[in-house]
Amino acid sequence: MKINVFIQARMTSSRLPGKVLENILNKPMLLHIIERLKYTTTIDKIVVLTSDQISDDAIEEFCTNYQVHCFRGPLDDVLQRFYLASIAYPSDHIVRITADCPLVDSALVDKIVNLHLCKKADFTSNCHPATFPDGLDVEIMKTSALRTAHHEAKTAYQREHVTPYLFTQPDTLTCANFEANELIPDYRLTVDHPQDLQLIKNIYESLYKTEPNFDLSSTLKLLYKHPQWLKQNEHFERNEALKNNAVGDK
Repeated sequence: MKINVFIQARMTSSRLPGKVLENILNKPMLLHIIERLKYTTTIDKIVVLTSDQISDDAIEEFCTNYQVHCFRGPLDDVLQRFYLASIAYPSDHIVRITADCPLVDSALVDKIVNLHLCKKADFTSNCHPATFPDGLDVEIMKTSALRTAHHEAKTAYQREHVTPYLFTQPDTLTCANFEANELIPDYRLTVDHPQDLQLIKNIYESLYKTEPNFDLSSTLKLLYKHPQWLKQNEHFERNEALKNNAVGDK
């Protein structure tokens, strides 16, 4: 059983260009995501998926410098990019993480992967419906289901955002959802705006030195002590890119 994680990344974010390589404690945000995913026990390879546009040469250079697998494909047809990457990096299942999630929780990833395998699902996530804060989203799909989506998905929306075809086919695909076992505040822990990035920097500056792989529980305890930090980005809406039908990269 082989499981790869594909991190979806691009430099041309409409709201915060270049954010994936913004420094947090003197490390690019994308490197923090990769390092956190290395704590998982279920993942084989970590691959960064970026576009074939010149604007994303910096991401390929980052991957070269840090010896990270990199795959480049179409900018707008992100589903095709995933499909082609699945051929270049064969596996039985693929975990999808977006590069605006610097608080990705390795233990949570493992729990979702294990649920996916236990249920023998085609697609599993923790965001359909979402019971975790924005920025903790994890999706995993069978490679065979990704292949089906690539061949069957027709709309620009489905192809830009990779997984909508998968979780909207309950009659033909088996889907599972990992739900929080307690009520968790709907905090915004993703990075789309400068205010988001500042909140993430506050969290890292408080936790990273003593707990490099700090988890969601540690983050929530910290934010309970510093509720004022949450004021800076609470007015932004969840999943803005999806609702605005923007390109599905982060």
